[in-house]
Amino acid sequence: MKILSSLLAGLLVFSSLGFAGQPALGSEPQQGQAAEAPQVAKIKAQVRTRGAGEKSKVRVTLGNGTMVKGYIIKIDESSFEVHDNKTGQATLVAYTDVQKVQGPGLSTG
Repeated sequence: MKILSSLLAGLLVFSSLGFAGQPALGSEPQQGQAAEAPQVAKIKAQVRTRGAGEKSKVRVTLGNGTMVKGYIIKIDESSFEVHDNKTGQATLVAYTDVQKVQGPGLSTG
């Protein structure tokens, strides 16, 4: 009887150690978001530093290679809006889509 209980206790300990190194279910998206969060926070900070108005000219490179030029007219929590002087169009840009923000007044290095 003692041997059987010792064997079961040992089996229980070893089986729990086997699962200790594995990630929990559903933790992969959180890791992806955590890796993306610093980039999004950096872009938000750059946009907020520029502010909104005709003097806040930017050239935004998106993840798909598209470039949006103009000045920032509106800043939200999840996106910002860029107005193009030539076409007169306003483009809504999500922070998660932005690869790079350039323009006068921000360091490129």
